[in-house]
Amino acid sequence: MNLSIPASAATPALPADLLYGLALRPPAAHWNGLRYQGSELVSVRLDEARAMAGVVAAVQLSHFVGVVAVAPIHALQAASSLAPVWHSPDTPDMPAAPEQQTRFVWQLPRTPVPTAAQVLVWCLNDHASIWLPPCEPETQRLVRSELAALLQLPEAALHLRTAALADTAPLHLLDLLDAAADAALLSQAVGRPVSVACQACSADDQLVLHMPMASPSPSTEIQAHHGTGSTASATLLSHAPWAVRPSLARLLSQPGLARASAHASVRGAGTVQGLKSSSGPQHAGVHDLNAAQVFAHESLWHEQALAQGQDPLAWRLQHLPAGPGRDLAQQVAERAQWPASEDADGRLRGRGFATAQVQTLDADGADRLVWSAWVAEVAVHPQTGQIEVTRVAAGHDSQQLHAAQSATLHPEIRLQDPQLLADARQLLGSAPAFDDWNSPQPGSLLPHQTGLTHPASPDGRLIRQGRLDLDGVTTLPAAAAIANAIQQATGVRLREVPFQAEQLRLALGGSGSERPGAMRQRPWGWLAAGAVGAAGLAAMAWPLKPALPLTTGPDVSLYSPQALERGRLVAAAGDCVVCHTAPGGAANAGGLGLETPFGTIYSTNITPDNETGIGRWSFAAFERAMRQGIHQDGRQLYPAFPYTAFAKLSDGDLQALYGYLMSQTPVKAQAPQTQLAFPYNLRPAMAGWNALFHDATPFKADPARSPEWNRGAYLVEGAGHCAACHSPRNALGAEKTGIHYLAGGEAEGWSTPALNQLAGGKLPWSRDELYQYLRTGFSSRHGVAAGPMAPVIHGLGALPDSDLRAISTYLLELPGSTTAPATQAQPAPQAAAVAAPPAYSPHVNGERIYQNACAVCHEAGSGPTLFGVKPLLALNTNLHASSPDNLVQIILNGIQTPANDALGHMPGFRDSLDDNQILDLTTYLRERFAPEEPAWPHETKAISKLRAASHALPH
Repeated sequence: MNLSIPASAATPALPADLLYGLALRPPAAHWNGLRYQGSELVSVRLDEARAMAGVVAAVQLSHFVGVVAVAPIHALQAASSLAPVWHSPDTPDMPAAPEQQTRFVWQLPRTPVPTAAQVLVWCLNDHASIWLPPCEPETQRLVRSELAALLQLPEAALHLRTAALADTAPLHLLDLLDAAADAALLSQAVGRPVSVACQACSADDQLVLHMPMASPSPSTEIQAHHGTGSTASATLLSHAPWAVRPSLARLLSQPGLARASAHASVRGAGTVQGLKSSSGPQHAGVHDLNAAQVFAHESLWHEQALAQGQDPLAWRLQHLPAGPGRDLAQQVAERAQWPASEDADGRLRGRGFATAQVQTLDADGADRLVWSAWVAEVAVHPQTGQIEVTRVAAGHDSQQLHAAQSATLHPEIRLQDPQLLADARQLLGSAPAFDDWNSPQPGSLLPHQTGLTHPASPDGRLIRQGRLDLDGVTTLPAAAAIANAIQQATGVRLREVPFQAEQLRLALGGSGSERPGAMRQRPWGWLAAGAVGAAGLAAMAWPLKPALPLTTGPDVSLYSPQALERGRLVAAAGDCVVCHTAPGGAANAGGLGLETPFGTIYSTNITPDNETGIGRWSFAAFERAMRQGIHQDGRQLYPAFPYTAFAKLSDGDLQALYGYLMSQTPVKAQAPQTQLAFPYNLRPAMAGWNALFHDATPFKADPARSPEWNRGAYLVEGAGHCAACHSPRNALGAEKTGIHYLAGGEAEGWSTPALNQLAGGKLPWSRDELYQYLRTGFSSRHGVAAGPMAPVIHGLGALPDSDLRAISTYLLELPGSTTAPATQAQPAPQAAAVAAPPAYSPHVNGERIYQNACAVCHEAGSGPTLFGVKPLLALNTNLHASSPDNLVQIILNGIQTPANDALGHMPGFRDSLDDNQILDLTTYLRERFAPEEPAWPHETKAISKLRAASHALPH
């Protein structure tokens, strides 16, 4: 049968029989701009992956390795079993910075993390159809060109379409390029449509330029702008490739020769040395390189003028070559002669000038030169270092860019343009807030970071933010102009972009410790703090709390959609619906019985019902309950409601959560009353418990830690309330702290593992493994989320990838933890070897039960893919645990509601196996799959107790 792909279609339907691909990444992917110089593949277990259920193919092309499967979870499991061994050849270290050079840093923005961006490719009969997320025409052109080179097909044989396969945030070109190339190679290997998820960059990187302390001579600069000479040497040191590199798939599968598809276009910028790419998708586009070099060179011109005692603007204009560039700069400077700003507010003010020249290509492929110039005015608060860009003037000369334009077209100059001001202010960096659920990244003037547009240009075309069409010239001088203005205002030279207020504050000595009167107040500070603390303890310990007035409820129309979405994410991170929903009941209507050592506590109705819920609660009442554990009517709440963790939420998150809950559908449902035995029924006694064990202080970021770590700490300690299950408790039910924090606990009859030593032990977790487990509920080296953890994974599914990676970072960097090496750098345990049954087993009954009830799902490569993944028991955490309780729970109850539907279900055997059979089975499993561990106690009392106390979980 001869199948063909239609060459054109208005809105082509996606193929129905999609397969899913996943490609491995080497530990290091160095590239010198010409050929691949990274890690080389020595060996890989393709046969083991191919034998796994749900796997269609395992593909190797030189150093490229990937798998194709019927579902993403099968692809993930197969990729984890490949156990690649890499050889990293000795590569020269980054060249040291020459002496007598000045260091400039251009921080690359983190790529916005896509929700679920997918690229689909179908290669068949020397043609290929590609479905991309919506993207710009230039991005589509580069993807088409790259895939043509990769597949060795003419571009006419590639049919590119855009389809919203999922809601996505903006993607970086290289993320899209890599996913498309992976899908293309895998589809070419199997001849079927293959979908690959885009992997977005999650870590910052930076371009570092070391420039001569003495600026280039005027003659050298003039020659460089005319293209007849070279500038003084500039060395660029970076762990990010500087151009639009080839796809990783092409670098790995065709390592011999792979040139860049775009090059630096700034003229007179010196030489570029010492470039290499680290593991992962960090990257810098050509616009980043252009901006970094303009920032460094134009800053040096300003400093040279000051060293010569010259006016920086006049000095720069004097040394610009005659022609359209100097004419443009002169006009921008003249137009920017606005009156001096008042400085009555105590702020320091300054102006800065910078210019840029870019070499571009027109439609005919001919070189063109385009100029731009900026004047920026800033105001700086000397005490805080806060920088504000108050005025801008910018111009560009694009008359040579388009043939259709008149040769007499005058340069375009704009004053106080709102978009230009917004562009400039994006260069004023600020660390992301620990409670920001939108995960904003440092601003950028690069086109792939935004879809905002300028007004139409005279020829009717749109000028996009950060560039003139495709040139990247319009905003290139902005950073240098702002830095020069800051130096004029303060005398401080900032050499890192984005500009940080804290760095400027320290340079100005405005830390606050030297303020007048500060020393006089300091001796009494401890007394005031002590008085406030004593008053707080007294208020907390007082057993009688007043009721707060009921209201008519908030006007939820006053909450913006963004605030409600923020509240939804807070609720998802806190798993509100899990504890506040009874089996078969309405969401958040309460009534779930929570078993505690002190009795059963029933969750309350938190829907906005006026009679049985919180519909008439004021925000003050809601906040008091969340921070202090006190009901609206003044009753003390039991800490089964984890207000001990929710107290750490920020005011903004509490407001958003309140608005979200109040915007939901009210449900009239009266939850059962909690009736505990004496003395636990004495609710006023909880005031003393709070005074001993509860700290109502909101979370405070640790300035010595990274923003990602602080974000992870906030989620784990606050909304996620992980310690409620994963920390042991004392005799009074309070979580133990210190060395016992997250050291393991108990929840709903399950033993919860310790989280404070994940990076150590016999099966250490890596960041990637922990992230994948939190995202999917499955780790090939550790097992499947079950019991109370399954709904936690489901709730985390609403959070962005950046939050799960932040949680992983925090947990793996807890005190005493040692970060494990990357997953791909570790050989996987010999799963196949330990999975083989021993020649003789004394536990014949256990082996017989295993072969009849378990092997079809848990033996690698045996049987069809009926129940999702096939967890390998040799790597299962429960089989290596000190207690068999969790294993018994899973055997009794199975996994009725998995964290991810793709994981599949596991049936429970409580009605099929008696206690003695379960004892035989667990004993056999322990001996076979964890022979290095001591045997568990050979008795059935614990099994009987778990059988009596447990039941299939309702969620």
